[in-house]
Amino acid sequence: MKTICVQGLGYVGSATIAALSNASDINGNPLYNIIGIDINSKDGLERISNINKGIFPFGSQDKSLSKAILKGKKEKRIFATTEISYFDRADVIVINIPLDITWDTKEPYINFKKFKNAIYDIGNNMRENALIIVETTVPPGTCEKVVLPILLECFNSRGLNIDGLLLAHSYERVMPGPDYLDSIINYWRVFAGYNKRASDVCEKFLSSFINVKDYPLKKLSSLTASETSKVIENSYRAVNIAFMEEWGLFAESVGLNSFEIIDAIRMRPTHNNIRRPGLGVGGYCLIKDPLFGLLSSKQLYETEELAFPMSQLGININSNMPNNNLNRLNLYVGGLKGKRVLVLGATYRSEVDDVRNSPSEVLCRGLDKMGASWDIHDPFVDSFENLNKDFLQEIPAANKYDILILTVDHNFYKEFDFLDWVEGTKIIIMDTNNILTEELCKALVSKNFRLLITGRGDLK
Repeated sequence: MKTICVQGLGYVGSATIAALSNASDINGNPLYNIIGIDINSKDGLERISNINKGIFPFGSQDKSLSKAILKGKKEKRIFATTEISYFDRADVIVINIPLDITWDTKEPYINFKKFKNAIYDIGNNMRENALIIVETTVPPGTCEKVVLPILLECFNSRGLNIDGLLLAHSYERVMPGPDYLDSIINYWRVFAGYNKRASDVCEKFLSSFINVKDYPLKKLSSLTASETSKVIENSYRAVNIAFMEEWGLFAESVGLNSFEIIDAIRMRPTHNNIRRPGLGVGGYCLIKDPLFGLLSSKQLYETEELAFPMSQLGININSNMPNNNLNRLNLYVGGLKGKRVLVLGATYRSEVDDVRNSPSEVLCRGLDKMGASWDIHDPFVDSFENLNKDFLQEIPAANKYDILILTVDHNFYKEFDFLDWVEGTKIIIMDTNNILTEELCKALVSKNFRLLITGRGDLK
């Protein structure tokens, strides 16, 4: 049975372990022993501890992840550790470590130091002919200009045969939520190898745990092409959202319903993935990936004349979305100072427990600055790491608040009886994520409740 090392046990790495745990041959026999490797930090040790107990380390509605981890643990095929020496046991090493942008300067830049150290850990411990797959989203050129030189240096210093260096890039399209595991196993995958042998070995490995019959693999011509594909993919989505934010503001100003307009546009197959306005963009990818083209040009290719204006503008527009919503609300109620506000939803998207870069946190900080008091509830999480305030465990009575702000379209809120909840109050409702149905909006307006819907003009 082959051994797979997964470096980095975050939202992608842990799910990859679950997917590999389910991989089997035509007779149903498991294919892999899996070793998860993470850093010696509070979060890393907690993830390691959970996996070693057979527990998926993140909250998820997709119970198949927990079942896969527990199955692998019971069969003694899954193990997690901080020990990098285990890389020497691997037939395949899958890299899922973060590569972030540093924002604490006048111009953002990518600090490759930790990423490079992680690659050195692999190069100094791996064996010849082990396949290395970079799944981390990286600036185009990273594999060829950062990863490959480090690995070649390590091979040469250890006296290993460089013909046994197999490097590939294959980006994930993981979507935490109800279809978390399916977004790995039953979804299209792009890949490329450093050379033909690396490409062939990578293709065979991916085909062992991905449903390639229904979701064929797409092989690209180079590592950089695969990296660029991922960055463009995420940049396209981010700029699409920013574009619709502009039109959402227009709809609000002239009294239109942007959601009925978007539904009409989506009827055209070429435009069925057009996004919609909302509270903002969060998570790990879309807030930074559009800048990877610019930073790749500057830091890896030293091509200063490429400015990527659309990508930069998209980032700026998206970062302002929570404040646009807050400013509109502030104007609508005649000032938020002294108002009591209930916020429903803290995560960056529905049905997940992930609050990284959540626009709801930006909203709450804005409420503080405007002098409002606020409480927040979310069915999946109980705190923001950077705000010293516990979340509500249940939704309180509406008469405790002046304003309700709906921020995340969790199913819990879609199924909540808001019409009954607001009865007997004069609470003002702001829906930033198209959570309230048209029928419910009409019913609330008929009872003289004041509604403010992001992407729509005022409801009378």
